[in-house]
Amino acid sequence: MLTRVLFVCSRNAGRSQMAEGIARVLLPHCEVFSAGERPSEISPVAIRVMAERGIDISSQYSKGVGDIPPGEFDVLVILGRWENPDRLPRARRVIQEILPDPRDLSGSPGEVEEGFRRVRDILWDRIGVWEKEGVFHVE
Repeated sequence: MLTRVLFVCSRNAGRSQMAEGIARVLLPHCEVFSAGERPSEISPVAIRVMAERGIDISSQYSKGVGDIPPGEFDVLVILGRWENPDRLPRARRVIQEILPDPRDLSGSPGEVEEGFRRVRDILWDRIGVWEKEGVFHVE
Protein backbone atom coordinates (compact mmCIF):
# COMPACT_ATOMS: atom_id res chain seq x y z
CA MET A 1 0.00 0.00 0.00
CA LEU A 2 1.32 3.44 -0.92
CA THR A 3 1.96 6.05 1.76
CA ARG A 4 -0.39 9.02 1.18
CA VAL A 5 1.45 12.35 1.39
CA LEU A 6 -0.05 15.83 1.12
CA PHE A 7 1.93 19.06 0.78
CA VAL A 8 -0.02 22.25 1.50
CA CYS A 9 0.72 25.96 1.31
CA SER A 10 -1.36 29.09 1.02
CA ARG A 11 -2.07 29.21 -2.74
CA ASN A 12 -0.84 25.86 -4.12
CA ALA A 13 1.04 27.90 -6.69
CA GLY A 14 4.73 27.44 -5.90
CA ARG A 15 6.01 25.70 -2.76
CA SER A 16 3.55 22.82 -2.55
CA GLN A 17 3.55 22.35 -6.33
CA MET A 18 7.35 22.08 -6.37
CA ALA A 19 7.25 19.75 -3.35
CA GLU A 20 4.71 17.52 -5.11
CA GLY A 21 6.93 17.29 -8.20
CA ILE A 22 10.06 16.54 -6.15
CA ALA A 23 8.28 13.95 -4.00
CA ARG A 24 6.97 12.13 -7.06
CA VAL A 25 10.62 11.60 -8.06
CA LEU A 26 12.19 10.96 -4.64
CA LEU A 27 9.32 8.98 -3.07
CA PRO A 28 8.14 6.33 -5.56
CA HIS A 29 6.51 4.40 -2.68
CA CYS A 30 4.17 7.33 -1.98
CA GLU A 31 0.96 8.66 -3.46
CA VAL A 32 1.64 12.42 -3.51
CA PHE A 33 -0.79 15.34 -3.56
CA SER A 34 -0.65 19.10 -3.04
CA ALA A 35 -3.29 21.68 -2.18
CA GLY A 36 -3.68 25.26 -1.01
CA GLU A 37 -5.85 27.20 1.37
CA ARG A 38 -6.65 29.76 -1.33
CA PRO A 39 -5.81 28.03 -4.64
CA SER A 40 -4.75 30.29 -7.46
CA GLU A 41 -2.59 29.43 -10.47
CA ILE A 42 0.64 27.47 -10.64
CA SER A 43 3.53 29.85 -11.14
CA PRO A 44 5.27 29.69 -14.52
CA VAL A 45 8.52 30.44 -12.67
CA ALA A 46 7.99 27.31 -10.53
CA ILE A 47 7.48 25.30 -13.72
CA ARG A 48 10.71 26.72 -15.21
CA VAL A 49 12.95 26.14 -12.19
CA MET A 50 11.65 22.60 -11.75
CA ALA A 51 12.41 21.87 -15.41
CA GLU A 52 16.01 22.88 -14.66
CA ARG A 53 16.16 19.82 -12.38
CA GLY A 54 14.47 17.60 -14.97
CA ILE A 55 11.04 17.60 -13.35
CA ASP A 56 8.00 18.56 -15.42
CA ILE A 57 5.19 20.02 -13.30
CA SER A 58 3.49 21.79 -16.20
CA SER A 59 0.50 19.42 -16.08
CA GLN A 60 -0.10 20.03 -12.37
CA TYR A 61 -2.77 22.56 -11.42
CA SER A 62 -3.69 24.55 -8.32
CA LYS A 63 -6.14 22.77 -6.01
CA GLY A 64 -7.86 23.40 -2.71
CA VAL A 65 -8.15 20.76 0.01
CA GLY A 66 -11.68 20.01 -1.21
CA ASP A 67 -10.27 19.04 -4.62
CA ILE A 68 -8.04 16.21 -3.40
CA PRO A 69 -9.14 12.64 -2.74
CA PRO A 70 -10.87 12.34 0.63
CA GLY A 71 -9.56 10.37 3.55
CA GLU A 72 -6.77 10.51 6.04
CA PHE A 73 -3.21 11.11 4.89
CA ASP A 74 -0.20 9.33 6.29
CA VAL A 75 1.93 12.48 6.16
CA LEU A 76 0.82 16.11 5.93
CA VAL A 77 3.55 18.68 5.24
CA ILE A 78 2.53 22.29 5.86
CA LEU A 79 4.90 24.60 3.97
CA GLY A 80 3.71 27.96 5.25
CA ARG A 81 1.25 29.57 7.59
CA TRP A 82 -2.24 28.08 7.38
CA GLU A 83 -4.98 30.50 8.45
CA ASN A 84 -7.63 27.94 9.39
CA PRO A 85 -6.07 24.74 10.80
CA ASP A 86 -9.55 23.21 11.20
CA ARG A 87 -9.70 22.94 7.40
CA LEU A 88 -6.58 20.80 7.16
CA PRO A 89 -7.17 17.13 6.30
CA ARG A 90 -6.51 14.53 8.96
CA ALA A 91 -3.06 12.96 8.95
CA ARG A 92 -1.18 10.43 11.03
CA ARG A 93 2.00 12.54 10.95
CA VAL A 94 2.24 16.31 10.50
CA ILE A 95 5.34 18.32 9.63
CA GLN A 96 5.32 22.10 9.59
CA GLU A 97 8.15 23.67 7.59
CA ILE A 98 7.68 27.41 7.21
CA LEU A 99 9.23 28.45 3.91
CA PRO A 100 8.92 31.87 2.29
CA ASP A 101 6.35 32.13 -0.45
CA PRO A 102 8.44 32.76 -3.57
CA ARG A 103 5.48 34.50 -5.23
CA ASP A 104 5.88 37.28 -2.66
CA LEU A 105 9.45 38.00 -3.74
CA SER A 106 10.21 41.33 -5.34
CA GLY A 107 13.09 42.46 -7.49
CA SER A 108 14.15 41.80 -11.03
CA PRO A 109 12.80 38.74 -12.85
CA GLY A 110 16.21 37.11 -12.34
CA GLU A 111 16.10 37.76 -8.57
CA VAL A 112 12.59 36.32 -8.32
CA GLU A 113 13.65 33.25 -10.31
CA GLU A 114 16.64 32.80 -7.98
CA GLY A 115 14.25 32.93 -5.00
CA PHE A 116 12.20 30.12 -6.54
CA ARG A 117 15.41 28.12 -7.04
CA ARG A 118 16.34 28.57 -3.37
CA VAL A 119 12.93 27.30 -2.24
CA ARG A 120 13.12 24.40 -4.74
CA ASP A 121 16.54 23.39 -3.44
CA ILE A 122 15.45 23.62 0.21
CA LEU A 123 12.47 21.40 -0.59
CA TRP A 124 14.68 18.91 -2.44
CA ASP A 125 17.04 18.71 0.53
CA ARG A 126 14.28 18.51 3.19
CA ILE A 127 12.31 15.81 1.38
CA GLY A 128 15.49 13.80 0.91
CA VAL A 129 16.40 14.11 4.61
CA TRP A 130 12.87 13.22 5.73
CA GLU A 131 12.97 10.16 3.48
CA LYS A 132 16.28 9.05 5.03
CA GLU A 133 14.80 9.60 8.50
CA GLY A 134 11.84 7.36 7.62
CA VAL A 135 9.22 10.11 7.82
CA PHE A 136 7.44 8.77 4.73
CA HIS A 137 7.42 5.17 5.93
CA VAL A 138 4.34 5.16 8.16
CA GLU A 139 3.08 1.82 9.41
